[in-house]
Amino acid sequence: MKSPHTPHGPGFRFLDEFSIEGDTGSGRWHLDPGLPFFNDHFPGNPLVPAALLMESAAQACGAFWMNSEACSEKTPLFVASVDAMRVLAAARPGETLDIRVKLVRELGPLAQFEFETTSADRVVARGRITLSRQLAPAN
Repeated sequence: MKSPHTPHGPGFRFLDEFSIEGDTGSGRWHLDPGLPFFNDHFPGNPLVPAALLMESAAQACGAFWMNSEACSEKTPLFVASVDAMRVLAAARPGETLDIRVKLVRELGPLAQFEFETTSADRVVARGRITLSRQLAPAN
C-alpha cells in the first residue's frame, strides 16, 4: 500500500509508504533535506532526532496493527511504552530509512512490537514498542 495509513496529518507523518508481508511490516521514510528540524538539530551537523526515529517506528507498528489480518478493531492507537530503543547510527538528510516491524504479542488492547530501522547497509535504531487501543485516563 502506498499510503502509510496513519491517523497523523502530513506535518507529523514519518512514513512515506508501508507494506505488509506476512507477519512483518515495512515502512520507508525519505529524509528530505528541507525538513525543518534539520536546520537546528544540529547546525552544521544535521541529524534526525531520536524521538522522531522512535515516532517513525511507532507509526510503522501502528500501520501494521491497523492493517493486518489479525486486527479485528479499527480504533485509534497510542504509544503505551517504549520498552527498549537503541540508536546505533546517525540518520542524515537525503537518506531513506527502512523501518521493519514485527508483532511480538497481543495482550487485549495492547500489542508489543520489535522494530529495526536501517539506512543503506547500516542499522540506525532498534527496539521494542507497545501500542494501546485505549488512551490512558488523564489525572
